[in-house]
Parts: sequence; C-alpha cells; structure tokens
Amino acid sequence: MKVSYQRYIFEFVMAVIVFSGSFVVNYYAGQYVRSVGASSPAIPSDLLLDFLPRMDLSLFFLWGFVAFIAFATVSALVWERDRIIYLLWMFALLISLRGLFIILTPMGQPKGAFPIESFLFEKMGQYMTFGNDLFFSSHTAMPFLSFLIYRNIWARVIFLLFSLTMALAVLLCRYHYSIDVASAFFITYALVRIHGNRMRPAYKSFVEWIFPTKESF
Repeated sequence: MKVSYQRYIFEFVMAVIVFSGSFVVNYYAGQYVRSVGASSPAIPSDLLLDFLPRMDLSLFFLWGFVAFIAFATVSALVWERDRIIYLLWMFALLISLRGLFIILTPMGQPKGAFPIESFLFEKMGQYMTFGNDLFFSSHTAMPFLSFLIYRNIWARVIFLLFSLTMALAVLLCRYHYSIDVASAFFITYALVRIHGNRMRPAYKSFVEWIFPTKESF
C-alpha cells in the first residue's frame, strides 16, 4: 500500500518534533540530576568496578560516541531511507525514557571518574551528558538499539561492537556503575519489544484515523 504524500509529511514532521523534544527532556532531566546528584555520595562498592582496572579512555568515550552517531546517520541514509521515521521515533523514545530514569535515580559518580577535557565536550557535550545521569548508560544503549532496529547485517555487527566497547570504556573510566551498563541492554531490548507489540499498532491506528485508507474493491 502506497502512503500518501500528505501522510508521509505529517508522520515525518511529527517524528522530527518528538525527536527534538527528547533532547529537551534529556537536557532538563540532566540539569536536575546534576544539581541533586552532585551532593549524593558514590556507591561505596561495585563488584565489577572493584575488579576492573581504572583507565583514562575519556577521549574514546567522547570521540567513539561521535563516530557512532556519524555511522548511524550515514547507515540510515544509505540503507534505511524508507524507515527514517521509525528510527527517529525509536531514538526519541529511548532518550526520553532515559530522561525519566535518571530523574528517578540521581546518584553520585563512581569514585575515580576521569574528567573529560575536550573543546567539543565544552561546547556541545555538556548539554547532553551531565555527570550524574547514570542509570542507564546511553553510550551502551544507543548503539545497542541501533543493533536491534537496523537491517543491514554488517551495520548491525558494527553497532554491536560499538555498544560493547563503549560499555567497557564507561566502566574503565568510572563514568558508570556496572548496573547502569548491564541494565542498558535489558531496558533497550524491552523498549523495542514493547514498541513493536503495543505502541506501534496504536500509532498506526492513530495515523490511519487521521488519514483513512481508501480501499478499492
């Protein structure tokens, strides 16, 4: 069934608005946890962090995520042009869901977290990550979401590698607790399943109510 031009424009604009709005949610949630979490103590013990060495991978933490965003964008334009609306919605849902979770769980950073010293972080990164926005790890979740929802097999392998390496990096840098990283995989998978089983059918019904399909017999 061919989607009308008016319906496509409506869905695309709505997806862009929701995607943009998710960054607003993330920003204000981050500002809240920065103010509240700054006075919160670090969790005294984390079994995995106690075992892992402490390594300064702050540049990889920053530029690795930039590389992921670039690769995800190019992959979407090359292999997923017909699913751009879907991808925007999924990333918007994940970012917004994480905004809710970090508000509910303001915590102090793990002891020994390395400072992020970069011109890019000072100009842009500080508006997306806030130090005390810990549960759950977006550096782990967003590449894993891409692994789940993109279709090209080689792109999916690369996304999975991004997710695993970023998960290790945030632990070695002491930017996250182990529960932040482990939960990112489960929460992201659950979001994809819930969206496919519940949210997507409701969304389709809503759009078809606005743009009813005319069937010919």
